[in-house]
Amino acid sequence: MSVAERELEGAAALTALREELGGRALRTADVERIWRRVAGCAHLADLKVAWLGNHTLDPLLRQATALAFTHGVTLSNHAGGFDQHFQAILDPDAELHRFAPDVILLSLSLRGLAPRLVRGGAALPHGVRRDEARKALEHVQSWVEVAREHSAATLMICNFPRAHRAGLGLADAGSPAGDAALVNWLNGELAAAWRDDPQVHVLDLDAAIAGAGRLASWNPAMYYLAKIEWSGPGLEAAGELVARALRALVQPAKKCLLLDLDNTLWGGIVGEDGVEGLKVQPGDPIGEAFLEFQRAVLDIKARGVVLGLVSKNNREDVVEAFEHLEMPLELDDFATTRIDWEHKHVNIQAIANELNIGLNSVVFADDNPIECELIRQMLPEVEVMALPSDPAAYVETLLGCWHFDKLALTEEDARKTEQYRDNAARDERRRSAADIGSYLESLGTCLEIGRATAAELPRLHQLFGKTNQFNLTTRRYTPAELKQFADSDEWLFEWVRVRDNFGDLGLVGAWLVRLDPRDPEIDSFILSCRALGREVETAACNHIKQQVFAGGAEVLTARFLPTPKNRPAASFYEAQGFEVVDEGADGAKTYRIAAADGQARSCRVREITIKEDA
Repeated sequence: MSVAERELEGAAALTALREELGGRALRTADVERIWRRVAGCAHLADLKVAWLGNHTLDPLLRQATALAFTHGVTLSNHAGGFDQHFQAILDPDAELHRFAPDVILLSLSLRGLAPRLVRGGAALPHGVRRDEARKALEHVQSWVEVAREHSAATLMICNFPRAHRAGLGLADAGSPAGDAALVNWLNGELAAAWRDDPQVHVLDLDAAIAGAGRLASWNPAMYYLAKIEWSGPGLEAAGELVARALRALVQPAKKCLLLDLDNTLWGGIVGEDGVEGLKVQPGDPIGEAFLEFQRAVLDIKARGVVLGLVSKNNREDVVEAFEHLEMPLELDDFATTRIDWEHKHVNIQAIANELNIGLNSVVFADDNPIECELIRQMLPEVEVMALPSDPAAYVETLLGCWHFDKLALTEEDARKTEQYRDNAARDERRRSAADIGSYLESLGTCLEIGRATAAELPRLHQLFGKTNQFNLTTRRYTPAELKQFADSDEWLFEWVRVRDNFGDLGLVGAWLVRLDPRDPEIDSFILSCRALGREVETAACNHIKQQVFAGGAEVLTARFLPTPKNRPAASFYEAQGFEVVDEGADGAKTYRIAAADGQARSCRVREITIKEDA
């Protein structure tokens, strides 16, 4: 059997196992089955993960690998030696560096790192215990700095769970030297240390273990025997936390949550029960469940997810409900609504077209199992969230969903609804304009272009990770690699922000140009789909050519690497005056343009102002 045939067979086996499990809760036997299958298909992994720590990591590694697999991400793993996290990073010949991980996860036990913070320190002076906490913090900070110097991998740091019982007992909560105060301080400092660093992410293991139950997660016999930190529900919670974080690295969060209304956002049917008969108020057990669910929906919106309504109802009844009932959600929280008697799958498709997003970016939530099944059949790309029969379980269903996970939030995320609403106003202007030229001129588009710095890296990493339609090469770079580009004089790494008369589209594009004086090349050129169709890409390309040729270069090259999703960009370079100098069988093209070429300096754009950030 050839290598290609073995790879196909391995991929088919992984797909069959994933379909067989069908998203059900995993048993111990399932975890081991997945582990054996995944371990034999390392070459098919989506992500290479190195696990380092001072406690036994194998149970966590297997649990997280199994959970990630059932949610569409296959891991290849390297487990470092016990308590060898510094040695592994510092030794250039260590197996860790030969493995070349995409992610390095560090999980340290306070029992091994600072035992007097866990047990036996209650009688010590407050200053001594605080010094122990500070030393633990400095240990982690030192490791991160060393790891950043020696690896481009994304670093995930688990914070420290509190012990299942406090040494000071009931007095712990009020004592500055208690477990709660010191561990909370330590974890707070960890969270703050790399808050704006896209290469480093702190995972809240303390919250995960607390949610599972500290006492139920602690098995002293397993710790003393094998240095296993968590068992039972704690291990499952820790595995889920890590698996969700790893999945968020490779699978972008869904962009849009579409919701039904009757018995989804409120109890009852507005067209039959009337506004006064709806259950969505305090003091009523059913009404309070719906209130809490609405608050959870607002939490999802705060992650940068756009909200929409898809409901079979009379619009007047719905508007009356929002106007007269005191609810957490208001109509203005929804960027788009389809409240009519059309089939829901038709309306969902229309919303995706309106927002210019793919159906695979949409989650639809409804309490009606028939409607849910119809959407699954008619729009299989849409993720359907079938709400349970008991509204008290709605919040856990929503917040337990993996599809909205993000490792960090940016300024762009906070403004998503406003941006889509501004875009709707632009669309209205386009429909009323006499022609495309007058429409573009009426926008008053202004581009702000700047050199990439640490402040923009989180957003730039988002763009490199999730932009598909206008992405000329679809090269995905880690945060560490992007930082290296930003710090290097050998690369032109810039971003573009777009504003117009209707609002701020935000930071929507970036380009990466290798500034070789003999052969400069556009390595990456990406632009969010919401900025397309208004000549922003042409203005940006003009700017790139001017920057490169002003430095004395005579020729600029570029490449287009085709994917199933970037066809809208296939002829971009030809439109900018580049000529094709090589074309592969797979559709890949290499382009060049000379400084002497008449098209090299600029292509015509309509009424776009460019401001270069200092």
